[in-house]
This record gives sequence, C-alpha cells and structure tokens, in this order.
Amino acid sequence: MDIGALVRDITPLYNQYKQGKSSISGSEALEIMWDIGSFLKAFIDHNNIAPHALYREVYGKGEGSTNIARRSWITREFQGRCYRIRKIFATKEKIFEDLPTLKSFTSFREAMPFFDNEKYKLKGEEKKSLLRLLNSSKSKKSILDEIRKLQKKKIGIKNPRNQRLIDLEEEKQIFIDFYNYIYRLQGEDKSVIINQLDQDGVKDDYIVAISRNTNAMSQDGLKFTAFETKKDSHNSLWNSYGKIIKDFSSHTDAKKIRRFRRLIPPQRIVMLADMLYSLLSKKNK
Repeated sequence: MDIGALVRDITPLYNQYKQGKSSISGSEALEIMWDIGSFLKAFIDHNNIAPHALYREVYGKGEGSTNIARRSWITREFQGRCYRIRKIFATKEKIFEDLPTLKSFTSFREAMPFFDNEKYKLKGEEKKSLLRLLNSSKSKKSILDEIRKLQKKKIGIKNPRNQRLIDLEEEKQIFIDFYNYIYRLQGEDKSVIINQLDQDGVKDDYIVAISRNTNAMSQDGLKFTAFETKKDSHNSLWNSYGKIIKDFSSHTDAKKIRRFRRLIPPQRIVMLADMLYSLLSKKNK
C-alpha cells in the first residue's frame, strides 16, 4: 500500500478546497470532494482496507506518540465526507444534475443522512422536495433551518444546539494538530527547538501573542491581543491555528468559543498556552 502516493494525489485537491472554501459554490465544493473521495475509494477497493483505518493512515496518530508519522493535515472527518460523497454520486456529472445551484456545502452536509443512510434515505417525491430546497434561492440560514426541522421529524434530533458542535469540527482538529505539534516540540532540546522555529519562520513575539490569545480562549472575560497571522510560515499549522484565534476574537459574543470549549476542555486550552511559554523559555534559556 503506497499511502504516500495517495497523499500526493489528494493534497492538491484538498488545498484547492481550503483556498476556495469561502468563494466557491456548494456544488463546486462537492466536485472537489468527489475527486478526493474517488482516490480514497479506489485505494480502499484495491487494498481491501477499512475506510477509517485508511483515514488514520492518511492523517496521522494521536497526542504524545513517539512514532508519529504525519503524512498530511487532511482530517479523518473530511476524508470520511469525501468518501461518502463519492458513494452518493456515481459520477461528477450527477452532482451538477441534482444540485446545480447548491449555495452552501454546509446545507448538503446536514442533509447527507437523507442521501446515504439506509434508515433515513429519502426517495421519490420526498427526495425531489429536498433537492428543490437545496437548490432554492432561499438564504443559507433558511435552508439550514428547514433541513434541521426535517432532521427532527425524520431522525429525531431533539437538541439542535448540539448540531452546532459539528460546525466546529475543523477548528477542533486544527487545535489538536497544533497542540500535538507544540507538545512534541517543547520536549526537544534547545537546538532542535531553535532550528524548527527558524524553519517555520516563527518569531518570539508571535509565540507570545499566540500563547496569550490561547489563554484568552479558555474562559469568558479575558481579552485577546491583536496580532497578524503567519502567512509566510513554512508550517501551515501556525497560520491555521492563528486564523482560529482571529475568528474567535472577532465575535462580539462568546457563543462560538463556548461551543468550542465543549469540544476542547478549558484545561487543555490552558495547557497549550503554558506549553507555548515553555517552548519560548526553553528556546531563550
């Protein structure tokens, strides 16, 4: 099994999705994810490997492992959605046949059980009605509200607020990736830390800002410090995590951060802030 070749095939598509996420239509997002899912499906079928086992191999392992083989930053959650999309649509043309004017991928994501879950899959007129909703000119919020009403009716979801946690899955995964990266790096010798931070293009003032803002995420009432994300960093994790902080700090209320703290415990957030200071202290000792 050549996992490396698979990663090389899907990484450009993943980068294309990430870079265009805010500007492309839902249909275009599905098209890119279908392509990724097609590579995954071909690998799964050829090697007779369980999908979740493959997602783990493509992505990486957990916190504190000494033998981590980080192959990509393509999360298991994202890979799983791509694989499901490839199985839902037999061809890419079918995407644009069924969903020519899909505005938002989020709307489709919430409706996915109605396409591929045998227990909840819609057929006939019900499916046509769902497709009309997804292709409609209604606002994204209105479409999501109607899909969640359908979820409550068909699936029995009683607490839509818990659904919102799904919206933060990507932020959660980036936090975990960054936490693991800092966890390993701050345990290295001073020379290794200096060399790695130099390669990453990360300066002391940026580490201080990230640490302070990470701490501010741990509880309500703490102020964020203004800073610029590291667009020129060779390690995209510094930039990706910085963008999360930027996003959280831009909200006038703390609802989004509170939801995030239901996924990442406050004590874990504080631990990351402390490890960043420890990293800086060890570097400058």
